[in-house]
Amino acid sequence: MKRRIIAALAALGLAAGMALAVAPAAQSVEPAGSPYVALGDSEAAGTGNLPYVDQSCLRSKKAYPSVLAASLGTSVVSAACAGADTDDVLLQVATLAATGDLGPATQLVTLTAGFNNVDWGAGLAACGENGDPLSCQQALLAAQQAVQALPVQIATIIGAIRTAAPNAQIVVTGYPLLFGDVTNFCAVGASQGAPVKFTAEQTMLVNSFIEGVNAAVAGGVAGYQQQTGDPGILFVDVAAGFDGHGLCDTGDRWISGLVSGKTTSDRGLHPNTAGQQAWAALIADALVP
Repeated sequence: MKRRIIAALAALGLAAGMALAVAPAAQSVEPAGSPYVALGDSEAAGTGNLPYVDQSCLRSKKAYPSVLAASLGTSVVSAACAGADTDDVLLQVATLAATGDLGPATQLVTLTAGFNNVDWGAGLAACGENGDPLSCQQALLAAQQAVQALPVQIATIIGAIRTAAPNAQIVVTGYPLLFGDVTNFCAVGASQGAPVKFTAEQTMLVNSFIEGVNAAVAGGVAGYQQQTGDPGILFVDVAAGFDGHGLCDTGDRWISGLVSGKTTSDRGLHPNTAGQQAWAALIADALVP
């Protein structure tokens, strides 16, 4: 699969160069789609890894789509944006289709979305040491309802991508778990000058939220494939690839802790540069037949 995509990307680059060479200067040719398009939220935007190429979306030049594009020998058009939920990603698809960046010539689309549909922060606060049982129950119920809706929302996005880019390999990823196995507590840095620690119970709660999101995203991929028989959709479980590299884990951290400062606070609980590189490598490996 990777060889097919690389060959297709190279062919598109050659064809584009030939078209520019022979087309009259005044002639305007509508783009048929960029070879590689990236969609998603802050994880796909590489939020927290300076420098940014788009400050409004906190999109980094070190984001996994840029790393992956370099490994494939192509460029990438990324609409990934910090804070994006599945509705926002549908708008990303529509916008890129309207501009011609997503089209029949697009050979690869990556998608990371769904986590922002679940208000895991509220659940963490309500079920933490300062929460109360009723608030915790309500927060968990809201999170469960949001997760249950994800498969249909992910399938809807995939359908929109497929309509706009009928020839693309669509790669949908899950999310890495934030924490490793914590027996007592996990210190993750500081917020507003105060150290922040997560109890073992809290780390398990956060990880379980992410596992639920991953299962729902994978379910959306499987449901779409079952309904359509489309063989060009692939789910990549990045959580397995990040095993051993979470916060308070045994290996090198691929997730940033909380960092104070105007230009660095965005890093908190996002993959660092090594994590973005690992994310790209996991997708590249999954593309190999």
